[in-house]
Amino acid sequence: MKEQHAFHRGLEDIMEGYWMAYEQRDIDKMLSYHPKDREILIIGTGKDEVFDTLEGYREGLERDFEQSEKVEIEIKNFTADSSGKIAWVFLNHFATVTVKGKEHKLVTRYTAVLEFIDGKWYIVQSHLSFLP
Repeated sequence: MKEQHAFHRGLEDIMEGYWMAYEQRDIDKMLSYHPKDREILIIGTGKDEVFDTLEGYREGLERDFEQSEKVEIEIKNFTADSSGKIAWVFLNHFATVTVKGKEHKLVTRYTAVLEFIDGKWYIVQSHLSFLP
């Protein structure tokens, strides 16, 4: 039980670091949570936001950051599980996004699949969607 709690906490720490990098607009840090030499699948909220390379994802993040001045994210409802070298997580974001000086409150759901590669967990697939 203690081992499972530590594993769960480790994945939660990864997600907190990833989304903190997003708040800080640190694209290189965000990309470091994804494997460099393998396929990924990142699905965002826009119709065109389906990325299967880190280069494409970088361009999507750059566009995100051009469209807003500030993002604050609070993670809630975190859950995780695993089987072998594969783990999956779910969480909600309660986000405040500032666009043209106006704050917008958003709630999202986010799922991710992580793979344990060379001693580290990497996000290999994720999907983000808005809740009404």
